[in-house]
Amino acid sequence: MKRVFSVLEKTWLGTPIQFTWQKTSGNYLAITGNCVAMDWDKDGDILAVIAEKSSCVYLWDANTNKTSQLDSGMR
Repeated sequence: MKRVFSVLEKTWLGTPIQFTWQKTSGNYLAITGNCVAMDWDKDGDILAVIAEKSSCVYLWDANTNKTSQLDSGMR
């Protein structure tokens, strides 16, 4: 197996670094240090990110490179 990236730091600004490969095609790698959770939909088209201290779920469409928000109503 070939190493394609390394994460040297385990935290960023005091929060754990999270990463997730795009499902199915694996063209994108999402890395963040300041969110509650993130994951790709089953086809790998949409990345959902739950930001800390926000009621919104941020959605990024890998096909159109556009971002949208859904208000979950929860904090």
